[in-house]
Amino acid sequence: MYVEPKDSRQRCTKERLFASFERALQSKAVSDITVSEVCSDAGISRKTFYKYYSDPFALLLAMQDDLFAGLGQRLTKLPPDVYVISSDIIDFVAEHRVVAKAVFENRGEGNLIDRVLAYLHATYHESWEQANPDMSEQAVEFLFHYVTSGWVGIVRLWLFQHPDLDVGEVKAHAESLLKLSTPRA
Repeated sequence: MYVEPKDSRQRCTKERLFASFERALQSKAVSDITVSEVCSDAGISRKTFYKYYSDPFALLLAMQDDLFAGLGQRLTKLPPDVYVISSDIIDFVAEHRVVAKAVFENRGEGNLIDRVLAYLHATYHESWEQANPDMSEQAVEFLFHYVTSGWVGIVRLWLFQHPDLDVGEVKAHAESLLKLSTPRA
């Protein structure tokens, strides 16, 4: 967990629910996971589950919130270099592969992918404009969306069609494609 509740009992409960849910996600879609099985595996009562979450989708959303906070913590330490950011995002997805796959399968309101793209735009768009002074503001906007949509596509392809690829291979594919399509920003 990246955002830890101050209360140690609450932190322990949420950690156990997150871990149990992630184990269930390894073999099932969110829609096939029951509150009972998550609670049984976590050693937590259904009443306790419902104290925090309304259903498994709410638990997934909470996990997305936590992952978003964790990714934000990592990205704030990085320079506005598309190659560094790309590599780090792929590493982060690899570390949270099971939940990331569930996020792709369950895109909805407040989705992690959309939030990450909005965060990247808010954080790095200005530095991309500065790094590409010969491009119009609109052209930089198109470049940004082109590159970030490419990241999403690469990660989706990796998680669903080439899950056996090593994270280093995925990063190498992303970097080689970035070199073909973008000026170094």
